[in-house]
Amino acid sequence: MNFRNFPASLRLAGPALAGLTLFLIWDQHYWWKLRDEYAFGFIVPLFVAYVLYERWPRIAGSLSGENKLGGDRFQHDRPLPGNLVQVMALLMVLGGLCSFLLGVVYRAMEGQNLITSNLLAFGYAILLLGAAYLYFDKRNSGEPIPFPERWHLALLFLFPALIWMLSVPMFHALHKTISTFLMNKVAIVVYHVFDLLGYAVVREGSVLRLPLGDVGVEDACSGIRSLTACLFAGSFLGAVYFDRLWKKVFLVGTAMLFAFLNNILRSLFLTAWAYAKGPEGLDHHVTIAGLDLGNVHDFTGWVVLGLTVVCLLILVKLFSIRLEYELPTDLPHENTASDQ
Repeated sequence: MNFRNFPASLRLAGPALAGLTLFLIWDQHYWWKLRDEYAFGFIVPLFVAYVLYERWPRIAGSLSGENKLGGDRFQHDRPLPGNLVQVMALLMVLGGLCSFLLGVVYRAMEGQNLITSNLLAFGYAILLLGAAYLYFDKRNSGEPIPFPERWHLALLFLFPALIWMLSVPMFHALHKTISTFLMNKVAIVVYHVFDLLGYAVVREGSVLRLPLGDVGVEDACSGIRSLTACLFAGSFLGAVYFDRLWKKVFLVGTAMLFAFLNNILRSLFLTAWAYAKGPEGLDHHVTIAGLDLGNVHDFTGWVVLGLTVVCLLILVKLFSIRLEYELPTDLPHENTASDQ
């Protein structure tokens, strides 16, 4: 569809939002280079572009009126909170713009920092969601778009809006709280498993004392790195494969669970490796076909991430299965008294 056919308000809002997106990418790429656990941010723009490309036929069809989202269920005359949502969308646009501008000003004054990046990501998210509802108010012909269809159009931008809040580092205090919580849980589970199996292990906080040396469950072993990456993977798969909101939320929640459980398996393996070869054995490099894949500690981290993604793909496939029963069209007629 030709962009010039869009309503004037949408033609003005589109380039403005594109400019804010480019500024956001420029701001966040600093963290993607600095922190390994946020390196997935480099593919976030590509995934956002793919989601928008995949949903573009539905957006364009709704604006042209050729393919109204939801079909006949939007034709029912019933009271809807359109005015209330209109006000909320306007407040989201104004609040998001204020947050984004505040982040820009603070960045100019203090340079790159977490406060600035989080202000920009939060402001962009609520600004885009509010604008998606506010500016999809009429079709190319000038016909007003009904409230439920506008709501559905706004939900199509849920992933492109919120994913940027995941690709920027969280505040240090929050990161430390989550990391410490995960480290303690991992250490407790590993200790009890080895204790039940009869191995000599002593736990002191997040440190496991083994016969050949001590092993600490540090930040890299807490699972927070795989947690952020798996949250991104779950959000993307949910956005692409599912239309129901509860399925998207369930997949994201399952991604967090898979990341935690698979990291437990990784910690059990690393502890067993250190129990047999000593803590220095974790620094041994893994070589396959002459290719150095890093030390045992880092290699198992990538294995856990890959295993979690595979689990999510399997879950997506299971949720996509539909049981359909086809009844035969030519059913035999029952014999009646007149037939006999």
